[in-house]
Amino acid sequence: MLKTARKHNMSFAPIKLSKDLKDQMPAWLHLGAQPRTYNKNKDECLQTLHDVKSVKDLRSLARRLKLTNTHNVSATCHCDLCSADRLAGCKNPIRCAQVAQKILNNLNPTYNPNTSPKKDNLTLTHRRKEKNSQARTQIDGEITFDPSITSKNHLSECFRIFV
Repeated sequence: MLKTARKHNMSFAPIKLSKDLKDQMPAWLHLGAQPRTYNKNKDECLQTLHDVKSVKDLRSLARRLKLTNTHNVSATCHCDLCSADRLAGCKNPIRCAQVAQKILNNLNPTYNPNTSPKKDNLTLTHRRKEKNSQARTQIDGEITFDPSITSKNHLSECFRIFV
């Protein structure tokens, strides 16, 4: 499959990704990761015990650092989430959450789910989208072209073949 992709000059080239698609991206060997983002020793616990596979998994693990009412940012935190992680075999759930946050912080802004893309003023307004949905139900309905460059549904929309 990779040989065929290389033969036809296919590459993953999203212009603008929705937040949902950024969450679907793989957490490991991420395209938007800067050099030296990953550390084999620190990341092993995330991969094996926390079962982190996608950026969404990284975000949910890093979100613990912001739960100040139930969560204590120390190696001996006794909140439900950290206790469950310790029972699963994690020695320091706080460190794992901090590593997850560090990986997210090192992602290129194009792929980082914590950054919102610049407005391009190409997306249709809410009112025009409603008119399009009504026009689709009519026989001679006039549909306005949506020039949005944001990929919204699936990562497969982001693959491009350059000739």
